[in-house]
Amino acid sequence: MTTMLKKMLLSVLLGACCAASHAGVINFDELSGDFTEAIASGYQGLVWDNMGAIRSDAFPGSGYEAGTVSQANAAYNRDGGTVAISKAGAGAFDFVGAYFTSAWLEQELAFEGYLNGELLHSTAQPFVIDTVTPLWVQLDWSGIDTLVIYNSSGTQWAMDDMVVPEPPSLALFGAAAMGLMLARRRRRRH
Repeated sequence: MTTMLKKMLLSVLLGACCAASHAGVINFDELSGDFTEAIASGYQGLVWDNMGAIRSDAFPGSGYEAGTVSQANAAYNRDGGTVAISKAGAGAFDFVGAYFTSAWLEQELAFEGYLNGELLHSTAQPFVIDTVTPLWVQLDWSGIDTLVIYNSSGTQWAMDDMVVPEPPSLALFGAAAMGLMLARRRRRRH
């Protein structure tokens, strides 16, 4: 194998490894935190059915305050019912996990993951959340276009630091392309 081909293969492999290992954290902190507003469709590439963002200090002493893991805001189920988070446009996404806290009383959450209307994943047992301690729920579901979250109490819960892998960044591909260009220049000089 030629040196040039080896360098090209190495650049591509490094770019792919870096892209695959990077996960995006959605922390809702860039939203206003006005709990009367719904999260806009398309935010972070997703459609947020029945979801809003709330400031941690909106209701002192509540699960919203305890459940804000990041700086200022958490997401919540606006009417206390079921939530659906879907991919905006075509394609799928991966759901690694998120922190959940109940706003007002202990409750159970159950999760389902769908692709094109077909159930791919569901939790075998519900997760119990309280108003004091954020619970990390790690599901590691890949290739879904809709995540549905059910709750047992009909009341609100808070979600923060939702982890979904980001698509490979243009910067990584740019770095790989730059590596290829440098390898070609060196080869031409010799």
